[in-house]
Amino acid sequence: MVTLEGKIRVPQAQREATNAALVEHVALTRAEDGCLFFEVVPDPVDPEGFRVREAFLGPDAFAAHQSRVANSAWGRLTKDFQRQYEVSGLDDPVSDDETWMAKALALADAASAVGEVPVGALVVLDGEIIGQGFNQPITRCDPTAHAEIVALRQAAQAQSNYRLPRAVLYVTIEPCLMCVGAMVHARVARVVFGAREPKAGALLSHPKVDDHSINHRFEIVEGVLGDVCGQRMSQFFSKRR
Repeated sequence: MVTLEGKIRVPQAQREATNAALVEHVALTRAEDGCLFFEVVPDPVDPEGFRVREAFLGPDAFAAHQSRVANSAWGRLTKDFQRQYEVSGLDDPVSDDETWMAKALALADAASAVGEVPVGALVVLDGEIIGQGFNQPITRCDPTAHAEIVALRQAAQAQSNYRLPRAVLYVTIEPCLMCVGAMVHARVARVVFGAREPKAGALLSHPKVDDHSINHRFEIVEGVLGDVCGQRMSQFFSKRR
């Protein structure tokens, strides 16, 4: 994952034009393939400054973003503005787990767009998505319609089998006890999640599986794009306060 953090300073004479162009710039950037997080907000201590935070899946996505911006209205407007940026991760390879988690994050955004808690999940088997979903308990009036359950149901239907051996479930936030139980029954091989859920997470935050004499265990991987997954949740709840 490539991250950039820093500040851009906007001359007062360009402030109005910059604010107008910024809306389109943010929307276009967030829609780019490989964009995981993008935020440009006023600097609370510098009246001419904007704080910039962004994350892209890998170097190729980051380079494509830089190329687009250089030839955009935003790029032409701000090309001479002062910038202080720190970039990290340019030499880091992109893993398969990160690629799938990025797709789960897009599903989390779909949940947020309809007012649901931003959690996205998908089920992968032999390199293909066989099920996907996002949180929908409110819109479906269904307390079981968590992202993981929606994805598992779709995957089971696609396979014509309620067991999903060898399948990997990716989810942006640590699953709850209900969803962990469903994963056990589905016989998934791996569960990969992004950020921990300290209140309701039932894999590592409050592990419950080992308390029962079940006949299936799956591999657990945590922290894949965890910072970005956690930011989705923080942003969602901060807007609701």
